[in-house]
Amino acid sequence: MISLDDNKWKKLEGGYRIQYDASVPLKRLEQATTDEETESVFTELWDELHHQGDVGLASYYAVPHLIQIAKEKNLYNWNIFGLVTTIEIARHSNNPRLPGELEPAYLHAIQKELPELITKVIVGKWDMTMTAAMLSALAVSKGQIEMADAILKMEDESLVKEFLEKY
Repeated sequence: MISLDDNKWKKLEGGYRIQYDASVPLKRLEQATTDEETESVFTELWDELHHQGDVGLASYYAVPHLIQIAKEKNLYNWNIFGLVTTIEIARHSNNPRLPGELEPAYLHAIQKELPELITKVIVGKWDMTMTAAMLSALAVSKGQIEMADAILKMEDESLVKEFLEKY
């Protein structure tokens, strides 16, 4: 995991396959004190780290930081689970390979820290969005990429009803 102060961030590409310095919004997320600030950062991260199934190296480098920030701030927002899961699902498609230098920290974050974060949120009320994000994040953490993708798509209540009518 590279520091958020590392100049390497300025050279990484996001979901649009253009340079995007994700360290700036990640630092803002660390400092956010209101729901409005947090949502603003997540809106930017969703827009820049993922675009129509595309992700870039900035997306991968952001994942361990997103999980770490969530753990440190007790930030149990569906955006953490949904964005991390979306990036991991996209990684298994036609996207850049995970850099070797990042692989240990990235996989540790996905396979160990993400499930630990999920256990902190098990209590409480979940809406459809949170439920889909949490269950898909759990599936991703266990390497079940296709299941995670299917679950994440079930966030749409009408799609769930349509699925249940057929099966």
